[in-house]
Amino acid sequence: MDGLDLLKKHWNTDKQFPQVDSSEIRTMLHRNSSSIVRWIFFICCLEFTLWMALSLFLPVEKEDSLFFQITDGIYNIVFYACIFYFIFQFYTLLIQIKSTKNTRKLMESILAVRSNAHRYIRFNLFAAYAAFGLQLIQLITKEYLKGEEWGDMLFVIALVTILFVAFGLLFVWLYKLYFKVIYGFLLKRLNKNYEELIRLDKEDV
Repeated sequence: MDGLDLLKKHWNTDKQFPQVDSSEIRTMLHRNSSSIVRWIFFICCLEFTLWMALSLFLPVEKEDSLFFQITDGIYNIVFYACIFYFIFQFYTLLIQIKSTKNTRKLMESILAVRSNAHRYIRFNLFAAYAAFGLQLIQLITKEYLKGEEWGDMLFVIALVTILFVAFGLLFVWLYKLYFKVIYGFLLKRLNKNYEELIRLDKEDV
């Protein structure tokens, strides 16, 4: 429970608790929202660093096929470019939230952060599906190029496909769970701030 929630709890249960005016609440909401977006930005940077480290230090079998080398290269370029774009967007929104003194601007920035976060999550899930799809195609192609008998080849391809799809679905499910826990928690808090700002805005009308 953050400071704002504690204050609201005391206001509702203790009439003797010192009252705080709307401007002070807005200041707290502003500071709290800035902190949440900062956490989102830092987590995105950590994820970006982790993916870069994995791609650099994990041993990866070099593809013999020039086509798949090019495909992997394009995938990596697009993936990291998009992640960098999202990080830049979060950084820009963080600066906007920290510098704004206007409640309306703060509310607009919160909405922009939520929208960018949802796009970021969807992109990561799509990228995970695409990565597993590309790897599966490469595995099937390798089995086909071995030139084994059709019966043996189809059995191996079917087995590899089933195992690969099962592992891929498990990985994506865990990936979704990670985003739901980490980003879901932060976005829920950010949404509470937004709703509180709307309430204060209506009271001032």
